[in-house]
Amino acid sequence: MNKLTPLTYIGETIMPEKKPRIILVGDEFSAMEVADRQVKSFVDSATLHESLEVMVSEFEPTDADILSNDDLGFIVANLTDDDAEELAKKEGVEAVEDDEIVYALSDVEEPFDELDDDLNTMFIEEDPEASQDIDDELSDYATASDEELDVVSAEDANFESQYEPDIDNLDIDESGELINLQEEAEQDAINAGVSKDTLFALLKCILQSREEGKTDVSDSEVQMVLKILNAPTSSAATKAARDYVTCGLRIIYAPYAWRYSRGRGARVAVVDTGITPRHPDLRVYGGASFVPGNRRWYDDHYHGTHVAGTIAAVSNQRGVVGVAPQAKLYAVKVLDKKGRGRTSWILNGLAWCIRARMHIVNLSLGSGTRTHRVNVYSRAYEAAGRRLRRRGILAIAAAGNSGRTRYPMVGNPARCPSFMAVSAVDCRKRRAVFSSYGPQVEITAPGVDVWSTTPTRHYRKLSGTSMASPHVAGVAALIKSRHPTWHGDTIRRHIIKTATDLGRPGRDWFYGYGLVNAYRAARY
Repeated sequence: MNKLTPLTYIGETIMPEKKPRIILVGDEFSAMEVADRQVKSFVDSATLHESLEVMVSEFEPTDADILSNDDLGFIVANLTDDDAEELAKKEGVEAVEDDEIVYALSDVEEPFDELDDDLNTMFIEEDPEASQDIDDELSDYATASDEELDVVSAEDANFESQYEPDIDNLDIDESGELINLQEEAEQDAINAGVSKDTLFALLKCILQSREEGKTDVSDSEVQMVLKILNAPTSSAATKAARDYVTCGLRIIYAPYAWRYSRGRGARVAVVDTGITPRHPDLRVYGGASFVPGNRRWYDDHYHGTHVAGTIAAVSNQRGVVGVAPQAKLYAVKVLDKKGRGRTSWILNGLAWCIRARMHIVNLSLGSGTRTHRVNVYSRAYEAAGRRLRRRGILAIAAAGNSGRTRYPMVGNPARCPSFMAVSAVDCRKRRAVFSSYGPQVEITAPGVDVWSTTPTRHYRKLSGTSMASPHVAGVAALIKSRHPTWHGDTIRRHIIKTATDLGRPGRDWFYGYGLVNAYRAARY
């Protein structure tokens, strides 16, 4: 048994500090075997546990407990710096890193209900071409020199926060007609399920009435207008128009996307503080908690519920509506009532997402870093991200809110190559001043003054890249619903290709490939 070596300092004996560590295991090794053969010798009176089994209970680990997770190949144990350094040299151990504190920027239920739609049983097609495209993009940044990574200054960031891009809002509809996506009247009409031709017919009717000098409208004329609209007040389309469509949804053209997809059947995991189970705008299909001592996935903070509403608040004639109002939400609680957690809790949550066959995973959380270098990131998060990719799951993460600080870099896990990093813009499509930036940013989305759901039946306005990331997750759900066999990498590439370029042409540190565009993403 390895014993701690006491330090002597001015007559006092000081024991080396133990800290929670994550031990990453090589792919060819079993985490439980490495824990038993290697890690156990560094922990006094060690007890081994299977991580997922105990973390969903009211279990609270002690210094003597070692948790192993074979789903993602990692172990959690309390070690000193010297022990961690020595353990990293042992067979089967790939890396040892701190189990960091992470911030938010129950009863365990079945992870999904009856197989009531095609997406529950649909085979996901491998897409080597899409995966290669993603890898090629990432490798371009992996070979960048330090000089190339230091070209963006604080002045550049400040300029980008004031920059108002000149955006081409013209597009072609399904009939080949040129349309203006910022036409407010047309957008409202589309939101209500009214076609452009029908809208023109209604306007023509109104103009004709004006020319004839009519000051009142008869019942028969009201019926004629309703007939032209072809949208009686009981229709789903009209009901949808009564939900509050936020400016964020408008600038990504989500109401247009609903012509083609509303996210039906797509399973989206909200890896966060949990989701309140009784909000009238939310339908939660299950979940799990990985916060020690807490079995319930219910939100005892507010952050996860707000994120969930942006993704999939239902259309119910009240409150707000989400980007993908028919998607299925799952609560993966990894942050406590103060909005804090540990990397190991999050990794366990991601392992649950693999077991539960999620399609999209949203992580509006993270920890900071002090470099833009793209080869510096958490090995443990990246190992988890690679396993998610292999299962066809798309992981989307908030870039961070350090844009005003001395260290405005993209944090973990967003900076890891296997995660899609999301920065934030306001409703004028300008970079949010708080948004972290760097070469890892892949896409941007609305994240300033975003209205959404909060416990228990309320709504509030919040800002952060935490609010931007769920917009992208919602768009991913729209795509998954429309293309059920698509791999996560295929969805990721599609989001990139259909984005609206902002800032300098091509990919940049502030907007990535540009503003996510729900309409184009769902349409094609």
